[in-house]
Amino acid sequence: DAGAGLYKTKCAACHGADGKGETAIGKADKIRDLGSAEVQQQGDADLTAIITTGKGKMPAYGKSLKPEQVKDLVAYIRTLAKK
Repeated sequence: DAGAGLYKTKCAACHGADGKGETAIGKADKIRDLGSAEVQQQGDADLTAIITTGKGKMPAYGKSLKPEQVKDLVAYIRTLAKK
């Protein structure tokens, strides 16, 4: 799906293919597991804002991604939730 493809190209380098953040950059920057309750409890608007404007060391993607693409990414992040 669109979100998965975008995730692989834009997010996986830091967040890891599984979203756990167990990459060199992820560990160095102590990024959160995208499947964790802490991340999943955030609203879609919150996740959209973080992707669009950045947060901490995460860059803003608002200029390089269309709103529809950000929406696809948020939907994909939801699929990473712990079952």
